[in-house]
Amino acid sequence: MFRMPLESFTQDEQFPFYIQYGVHEKAMYLHGHDAYLELVIVLSGHAVHIVDGEQYPIGKGDVFVIGEETEHGYDAPEHFRICNIMFRQRFLEPKALDIAGTPGFQALFVLEPQRSRNTGFTSHLKLLPDEQHLITDQLRRLHEEYHNRIPGWQTMVRAEFLRLVVMLSRLYDTNRIDANAGIVKLAPALAYIEAHFREELSISGLAELAHYSERQFLRLFKEAVGILPLQYITKLRMKTACVLLKETDLSITEIAGRCGYPDSSYFGRVFSQIFGVSPKTYRKKQEDE
Repeated sequence: MFRMPLESFTQDEQFPFYIQYGVHEKAMYLHGHDAYLELVIVLSGHAVHIVDGEQYPIGKGDVFVIGEETEHGYDAPEHFRICNIMFRQRFLEPKALDIAGTPGFQALFVLEPQRSRNTGFTSHLKLLPDEQHLITDQLRRLHEEYHNRIPGWQTMVRAEFLRLVVMLSRLYDTNRIDANAGIVKLAPALAYIEAHFREELSISGLAELAHYSERQFLRLFKEAVGILPLQYITKLRMKTACVLLKETDLSITEIAGRCGYPDSSYFGRVFSQIFGVSPKTYRKKQEDE
């Protein structure tokens, strides 16, 4: 696979973000991404999107995210104009991103990149005409901030990009997606996990949110996310624990409770199994760095 690294667009690793408009009059060769995501908004025309050897028609209003390790390109373009936004995953992970608790965000920015890598490009957001107008205006503001680079441009780019993410997440109605879209229908369950991972969650309840049997839910979840639901919940809890250990003076017991572990001893054992050190040792290492 020919790789197109993010460094092809920007050398600034401290601000791993790039936005551009592109007009494709000829086929775009197949390529893969090196540890970054690509948000694509089709502004006009149509083409054939080639993803891991399969062909899919796309046109004006289509919005999709291509994940890491996915080979894709375009063929048979006709008046095909797009906006590309390339960014590292961490650029989309501020400390408080409440939109992550919505099905639209989970479908567009979590499930679809994983799906295109594993099972092909079969579902994506399709903007209606009035929605296209709103998103086009937002892209213009974001593009201008990025390329004019007046004082405060990085803060404004982050703000405008997150506004775009929120707008697209709100517009992504999973009910528009064909019932055969498979794992995209997991979005409500993933959104619920994101908002309630500190609580006791049952597989049966999550499967019901996705309208699958427990067996189907577990299989599709593993296919979509790479791990089982309880492992995913533990991952979110541990990620939160690391932030709290690093950035607060809360006691280990308080942090355990805030991460969904009433028993701080059990929390410590789980943390040590995953990171190889106790929460106390992890905090000290962060303080020493």
